[in-house]
Amino acid sequence: MTNDTKALSRIVTHDDLDGVVSAALVSSVTGIGSFFFTGPVSIQRRETETTEGDVVCDLPCPVRFGMWFDHHAGNLEDIRLRGIEIDSIPGRFDLAPSCSRVIFDHFSGVHEFPHFMAETVAGTDRVDSFDYKTMEEWREPLPERLLADSLFAAFGNAAASRKYLKHMVLLLRDGSMDEALSDETVKSFVDKYQGLESRSLSLVENGSSFHPDDSDKEVIIVDLTAHNRKPGIIRNTAFILYPDALAVLLVQNLFSRGQKTTNLSFSMSLSFLMNAREHSKDIGEIMRELNIGDGHPGAGAGQIHCAGKNEMLKVKEKTVEQIIKQWYEFG
Repeated sequence: MTNDTKALSRIVTHDDLDGVVSAALVSSVTGIGSFFFTGPVSIQRRETETTEGDVVCDLPCPVRFGMWFDHHAGNLEDIRLRGIEIDSIPGRFDLAPSCSRVIFDHFSGVHEFPHFMAETVAGTDRVDSFDYKTMEEWREPLPERLLADSLFAAFGNAAASRKYLKHMVLLLRDGSMDEALSDETVKSFVDKYQGLESRSLSLVENGSSFHPDDSDKEVIIVDLTAHNRKPGIIRNTAFILYPDALAVLLVQNLFSRGQKTTNLSFSMSLSFLMNAREHSKDIGEIMRELNIGDGHPGAGAGQIHCAGKNEMLKVKEKTVEQIIKQWYEFG
């Protein structure tokens, strides 16, 4: 353990593959075995309490923390708006393909990672930056994609998801992605994902459209606000049905303890087709421009709170229109 990590006791990280691998890396360096998984909105709203004993990974920088690692441009801007010099923060920020890459590079000079970890981080880079150029490349069942799929399949139950996320951290800290895939629990969630993908295709087929201002039909809009139960959907399955589209925008209501609210969620990602062409599209910047959320160039998300159904419908229509306008302004 390095001198600057001795007082640290917990890893607070994002509840996706990048967050899991980030936690595995930090745990490998520090020996920390306590993990807390959350999302960026929870940190922004201070719903997740952190202390100087926490290593925070792949999330906005909280007020209290011991070390912070991240790669999202919007989170860097937030630090600057708070009047904080980025170099004064313990940890590291870099505009890398993944937060795990930032952590791996930070500690590589002082810690000898297991031989398999470089390949784990490279796979995480591909998943988190959606670094695929063809449908075949994206659909290839590589270990990193299968593990990311399994995490998505575990999200249905909060307690079970937390247990699985920790299980995955330990697997990826102590072994390769290929070895993790041989775990029976992992296998079960990989299999479960296949059923979710099939149902997602049906949801996309029934809920997709293109905005009137999107004459080139570049952005698939998947609107799930008509559903009274939270639909489990895999956003990027839209590209299976619309292989020529360049992005997908998912619009749905937020749910609280299983109950539908009038608050809205907007999440968007680029198609793999965009990796094979020159462009200036930046989904994270679109979310920041509209002041609803954050992300990175390939994907981003935002939320808007609405006072009631009528306001929700108006806000949904206006926000989708603004997103499409921003999309075309980026060129």
